[in-house]
Amino acid sequence: MKKILGVLTIVVLLVSVYFYFFPKQPKNIFDEIYQETEKTYRSNNVLRHIDGFKIRPDWPSDDPNISYTPFGKYETLTKGYSDITINFNFGEGIKGVSIRFERKTNSNITLWYSAHYNLQKKVLKKKLAIFEEPRKPGQFIDDEEKVREYLRKNNISKEELEKDFDEIVNQKVLKDWCTIYDSKYSPSNYGDVKIETQWENW
Repeated sequence: MKKILGVLTIVVLLVSVYFYFFPKQPKNIFDEIYQETEKTYRSNNVLRHIDGFKIRPDWPSDDPNISYTPFGKYETLTKGYSDITINFNFGEGIKGVSIRFERKTNSNITLWYSAHYNLQKKVLKKKLAIFEEPRKPGQFIDDEEKVREYLRKNNISKEELEKDFDEIVNQKVLKDWCTIYDSKYSPSNYGDVKIETQWENW
């Protein structure tokens, strides 16, 4: 009887370890970035190791308004692009990672890209908004029809949007991640993630 109880205890222990440990394994490259940053952002943020990337200077913080939402910005920029940031939400609401960046066109508009990864749903949403220049603080256009109209007027194709996304998200942010972390994934192999692209059918 003791032997059976001992075996049952070991089985229960192994099953508990399995269900505790394995669901936390990163399913994709964005899970990796989220989980590793969550572990380190209050001490020695892993993203500090990216060359030319600066964590917001008031980190770590006990301010309840920002204590779970760190972000950082690239100081070294890819030519033609600006305001490349990585934001996190480790607190209330939708947990995840956002990568944002801008590209000024030859006209009086700036394209504002956002790639938001929803940790729970394992979905990466690629979206676009527009700033009219000179811009006014907090004012941007994200109504889909108006955005498409601006793109048509300025002869900007969805292939061009995809090229911008690849240039910054894949060839910069994710490539940099793979240089500082021994990733199971890559910029060309995200892993298990659903991608929703706003401009896919434009």
